[in-house]
Amino acid sequence: MHGVDDERRPAFLAAGNAALNAGMAVGPLVAGPFVLSSPGWLFVSVTALFVLVTAGHARLPAAGAGESGGQSAGQGLLAGVAALPFAANALAFYLYFHFQHFLAVYAVERATSTFYSLVLLLCFTLVIVVQPLASGLIRRMPYATALAAGFTGLAAGLAVLAIGTRPALLAGGALITLGDIVLFLKNDLEALHRSPRSDAVVFGQQRLAAGLGACASGVLGGQVYGLTEQAGDTGWFWLLAAAQCVLLPLLLLALRERPARHPTPLMTTTKER
Repeated sequence: MHGVDDERRPAFLAAGNAALNAGMAVGPLVAGPFVLSSPGWLFVSVTALFVLVTAGHARLPAAGAGESGGQSAGQGLLAGVAALPFAANALAFYLYFHFQHFLAVYAVERATSTFYSLVLLLCFTLVIVVQPLASGLIRRMPYATALAAGFTGLAAGLAVLAIGTRPALLAGGALITLGDIVLFLKNDLEALHRSPRSDAVVFGQQRLAAGLGACASGVLGGQVYGLTEQAGDTGWFWLLAAAQCVLLPLLLLALRERPARHPTPLMTTTKER
């Protein structure tokens, strides 16, 4: 993202997200036939790929895209963090990962593992196709509007999942994905806009928020899913998650609207609230 002007940043971010989701979609399709027949060789092969990718990083060119050594050494990771995009990203991942963590158990009970894979494939395809096309619109969207639209999409999708039918699983997954397309892209753009730190540090901060949210979803969401399972109706799990999509974003109002700062004049001329 270093050196890319504001108008092109959404397209670059969306392309990166599309590549990520394309890999997530293709990986299970390629590995699926070997999971049961040759799991040992499968994981050895994947490990070898990781080793090659790791070794390949040694050949990356040294680019002066980050903060200077003295500057980065004197600041912690969270120094200069954009509080609202950080908190919104953590909350978005917390709510979205209710879907990622627990859909498999819920869907396989009501359909098949093949149908579950179809739902994920639909979600990945939506990100690959829709986010690059909508990146300009998301950039121009006011931040408050983007948050409202994104969390509404998550709430609607999670509530639809509670119906439990195959069409509901597909529709719910699509609505959740449309919500996360807006939230994840806009939060990164807003963090880059508001923080005085380098792009690399801002991305690190946003990924930290994502990890915290996903972890909380696994820990807290797992307990709630277990309780609804014991009660005999896991549909309530999705309704409770949908209610959180409505109530928890209200807490973000306490962090709203601090003046934006960015170290380069280029980034302060075209960025929007």
